[in-house]
Amino acid sequence: MLSKFVEGLKLFFSSKRLKWLTLVFVLGAGLIALMERIVLLVPSSVTNLLALFAGGVFPTFFMLTAFFSLIGLARFVASDESYARSVIFTIMWMVVSIVVLLLLVFVVRDFFNIMFIGVAFLGWIGFQSYFSTRSSLGYAESAAIQSKSKLVGILYGFLYILNYGLIAGSFIVTSFINPSILLTAAWFLAILGALLAAGFNFLNGWVLLAERNKSTASSIAFLGLFISSYSAYFIYNVLKGFDAGFDLVGAAISIFFLVYTMSSIGRTLASRAELDTRWKLSKELAATSTFFLASGYMFTDALFTVILSGTNPALAGVVGDIVKLIIFPFVAFIMELNFIRKSRKMPKEAPMPEVLPATPVEGEEQLEEEPEIPQPQVGSSQEMLPEDSESPEDSEASSAEVLEEDTTEASEEDSK
Repeated sequence: MLSKFVEGLKLFFSSKRLKWLTLVFVLGAGLIALMERIVLLVPSSVTNLLALFAGGVFPTFFMLTAFFSLIGLARFVASDESYARSVIFTIMWMVVSIVVLLLLVFVVRDFFNIMFIGVAFLGWIGFQSYFSTRSSLGYAESAAIQSKSKLVGILYGFLYILNYGLIAGSFIVTSFINPSILLTAAWFLAILGALLAAGFNFLNGWVLLAERNKSTASSIAFLGLFISSYSAYFIYNVLKGFDAGFDLVGAAISIFFLVYTMSSIGRTLASRAELDTRWKLSKELAATSTFFLASGYMFTDALFTVILSGTNPALAGVVGDIVKLIIFPFVAFIMELNFIRKSRKMPKEAPMPEVLPATPVEGEEQLEEEPEIPQPQVGSSQEMLPEDSESPEDSEASSAEVLEEDTTEASEEDSK
């Protein structure tokens, strides 16, 4: 797990250009989180406008860099030789990004909503659910349990029951800790998410029952555990309430999910970048697309938090977790079915049959082997003769006998 995690992050440090863009992304992510807290603690029209452009400029910057990387002009965004030139390029493109952001917000608002909400926000959540499910299946498959003993069956049953305990326990305990959340919109949405997670675990149990004697059973069992753990964490986030102050635990988990998804995306896109295909995905495009999705998600989530903090405080700061709570089980079930379909198509090596010596069966007569007919040697005079033909010596002897008979008959006639 650690080797795959580190391998995926290598994409973002493979060149000076990518190292610089990664640094810009980290600074942007920190600034977005800081401006979100400032707006919530000091709400005013000035701080709202300042936060909008201070936070929105980074996803706009990466949207532009992704476009230039797509057309092969990444060298005009950041230098691959000098960090000083990269600083100059970044300042120039930040100014351009502010102008583009103004146009998106005040002129083409629909395009702004499509790119930041439809592509970045929902796209990043979809990427998280897809790569988390795929990684869960991969980790479980690497430690596949081949034994079909009763102990393994008991383990699968324990995990199945534990999944319900995680989902229900997270909901009940967090509702007890924060009773003010009861009967609010966030509380009902958490119930919906818990029901979806429990429904996934129910269907996963039936699939596990059907695959219990196959090598895919361990992957299915542990996938249920991963999804239930994710869902329990999302339920906790939705019900605990949003704190405008600094939450060390929440920040650490958010950073972990961010870096974990970046690693998964980096590993996948890096492998795609090495393929010798006509439509090749460059490392710059892979990195900048990832930065746009991640920073766009953070900015849009912060925007939802600021807007809902004044209209519906119970939903402030939890929109992203609610969407994840709904999408994760659905994506996981689709990928689980696809995983089973692929496992059925995998060719299996047929066992080599054991060659046993032939043993005579009582009551059966053994056939005698026919004697081998000697074959004539190459170059002999009899090689090309048929079976009924005479040899040369025999033909000469018969000719001599015929001549002798003719001579005897002639002498008898003369004497007469």
